[in-house]
Amino acid sequence: MRESAEVKGRRYLTEGRLTLRHVGVDGVAAVVRGDGAWHRAGYMGGHWYCTCPALSANCSHLVALRLVTVAPTKAGA
Repeated sequence: MRESAEVKGRRYLTEGRLTLRHVGVDGVAAVVRGDGAWHRAGYMGGHWYCTCPALSANCSHLVALRLVTVAPTKAGA
């Protein structure tokens, strides 16, 4: 069974695969070691980005980064 991006992102974080490179009012940047390569991920200029081939704002690398940089919100709040 294939891992979801959420499960894989949590695994990357607990395995210590995320390294923050920059945290500031202008954004956040990190490198994340995926299953086959390192990817640059972050938030800059109002947009999330990742260099992985998934080309999605919900890839596992961004899931890991959001877990340490974004406060979770409650549904309906």
